[in-house]
Amino acid sequence: MKPTLVIEPHHRCCYVTGSAVSIEAMLAILKANQYIRSAKVSSSHKLQLIYDFRYIEFQQILAIISAIGVTYKDGFFQHLKYQLYSDADLQARDNLKITPFCCDKVAIRRENL
Repeated sequence: MKPTLVIEPHHRCCYVTGSAVSIEAMLAILKANQYIRSAKVSSSHKLQLIYDFRYIEFQQILAIISAIGVTYKDGFFQHLKYQLYSDADLQARDNLKITPFCCDKVAIRRENL
């Protein structure tokens, strides 16, 4: 019997600034998105997201936040963190495309030997 594959959503966070009204509007729009399972803002303006990485990227979520008019921390280390999030999303999507060749094992590529 083949084991079932459980795909866990990605948990990400970033700090946002803006008026209370704009942050509430941002939360309403993010919660309305079918690929974002959870979005909440803590008292320290920390936006915590749970989303399905198969259909939406973290950079797309940042674009939604910017389009609403809410700003997020955008310093050097945040750029590195956001790039790491995007790379992790891409790697996870690529890993799902791998088909096992036998007995649920991943084929060994010659260039990795």
